[in-house]
Amino acid sequence: MKRLTKKGWNNVIILLVLVMIVVLRLSDERLTGKDPAPVTDGLLPTGAVVLTWAAPAWRIERVGQSWRSVPDLGLDGAGLDAVLNQWQGWQLPPAEMAVRGSAMELTVWLAGVTEPVTLQLYQDQGQYAVVNWRGQLLSLSQDQYRNLLGGGH
Repeated sequence: MKRLTKKGWNNVIILLVLVMIVVLRLSDERLTGKDPAPVTDGLLPTGAVVLTWAAPAWRIERVGQSWRSVPDLGLDGAGLDAVLNQWQGWQLPPAEMAVRGSAMELTVWLAGVTEPVTLQLYQDQGQYAVVNWRGQLLSLSQDQYRNLLGGGH
């Protein structure tokens, strides 16, 4: 039988610790009955810096450190910032609807990206969905759908 060197014993200990971590994690999930977190995604990449967000009837654009809307949506710079942060913070589940008909498109220009991101909004028989920056079809509530089309109203 071969004797292990100090380096060999270190490798054995590291391997045993990794195995214990996996075993404890799996047993904790089974004992607590926790379901894995639902799969969700956002409209834009995490941490994206929006320069302009445009719909067919309006546009919100960055002006220095503030925002303005064209035409005026009745919100000041702080209100527009809050709306954009709300949209970027949405974590939406995958949609379970068939995409039919034409989409309403929103165009978003991001800092450091040469091409704009196009978000496609769909409505079909009381169901609402959006195709996000990754091309994933995500579910929207009716209020979220109207909020996106109305520029935060």
